[in-house]
Amino acid sequence: MKEKKELIREAAVKVIAQEGFYNTKIFKIAEEAGVAVGTIYNYFDSKDQILEYIFNVEFTKRINLLEELKNKKMSIKNKLKIFIEKHFKEIKENLDTAQILVREKEFPKSSEFSAILNYLNEIPLLMEDMLDKAVKNGEIKNQNTAITAGLIFGALQGVVEKALRTNDIKLLDAADQEVIRFIEEGV
Repeated sequence: MKEKKELIREAAVKVIAQEGFYNTKIFKIAEEAGVAVGTIYNYFDSKDQILEYIFNVEFTKRINLLEELKNKKMSIKNKLKIFIEKHFKEIKENLDTAQILVREKEFPKSSEFSAILNYLNEIPLLMEDMLDKAVKNGEIKNQNTAITAGLIFGALQGVVEKALRTNDIKLLDAADQEVIRFIEEGV
């Protein structure tokens, strides 16, 4: 049986994706999870903390993958290819989560919402670190790796946002290969 905290997170993902964060009520999450409202408060102090936790779970998945790839003996292009393929696979398998990552990323950007900020800032920083290493090794040409990492991360976000906002989910089917092609070949 799933841990209750995970059960609550999954229910919250479903409800927030349908209702939007501001319109979501704790009792609806409890109802979806099949738990009492009080049970939710055993794990989270507020709806804000639930959203924070959702972002933290997604951040952790991607950071763990990037850390694993960072230490592998393979080209930067292969590392990025694997990351991009797995990112889009995760998005396609969890469209409700993707909806939250797109729509709710603009949630208050104060220090108390560190998982959202981490998701938006730390992933590109780790990409930048990998790109810096590739430049130093002569694997790729000298470039502003902060901009390159931002472009890659922005492309990933932009494609998901376009697919979800236009309700054209089929865009996600070719997204990984198109982003990879763009990285390898340019425009």
